[in-house]
Amino acid sequence: MDQRSSGIRLRRVLIAAFAVVALSFLLLFVPIIIYAFVLAIQARGAPDQAAINHFAATLSPALMPWFERLLTLLVAFWVVRRTEEARASDGLLVGVLTGLLGLAVTLAFGGRLAVGNLLVILVLVGLGWLGGFVGQKMSPRT
Repeated sequence: MDQRSSGIRLRRVLIAAFAVVALSFLLLFVPIIIYAFVLAIQARGAPDQAAINHFAATLSPALMPWFERLLTLLVAFWVVRRTEEARASDGLLVGVLTGLLGLAVTLAFGGRLAVGNLLVILVLVGLGWLGGFVGQKMSPRT
């Protein structure tokens, strides 16, 4: 393996970790937009912004971790399947970076560092490894 292919793999892993966090946010907006649309239809005009904010604040802590978990597993699998030398360590790295980026987003939005955050990171690391392991086993290139 040369330096160039290592750089390509690292770039893929970084993009994948950012994609997991970004897609988690985008998927979170779907039910919020649907809720706002339903409120607008019921009100026959501008929806109640306070109700939308309350719905978003209630939904976000419940759904965001699940979206991150599911996407970490799927994206780690996809990254490993797309590399020439399929390695489960690439999936593990996707999990580590996703966990750290998720923690950074949590802290940026006023969250605090707690044991629960560290457990979420460990779960994401494990799911990244699992996605990478399955991707490695299913890869036609190995």
